[in-house]
Amino acid sequence: MTHQEMIKHIDKAWVSQIRCGDHRFIDITIVQTEGRFFVRQYKFGGKSWYDAFLKHPEGAMKLGNTEIPVNGIIPSDLDEINKKVNKAYFKKMNIVYPLMRLTYNRKKHEASTLELVPRS
Repeated sequence: MTHQEMIKHIDKAWVSQIRCGDHRFIDITIVQTEGRFFVRQYKFGGKSWYDAFLKHPEGAMKLGNTEIPVNGIIPSDLDEINKKVNKAYFKKMNIVYPLMRLTYNRKKHEASTLELVPRS
């Protein structure tokens, strides 16, 4: 799958899947901005996919039937990119996103932004 095909798939799909290491795939909403792919944590627990990626960044995202190896990393430009990621989530989820934001700590949520960087 080319990078452009990945962007098109992410833009169209409400839910895709990710996994860290050899764990099972889980459903998640992935957004893209500037050709980069992002996910956020909504539930904060000690054994989350987010924590797993921080310990071992190698994983995969599944777009349709295609599995793409990725590294899950905290973006080096987190403060700058978060505004664009917010817009991407709002565009994808429309009215649902503002409603979701009423039930979480915005700063904590935005701090959990993880970039999925495809590996060659």
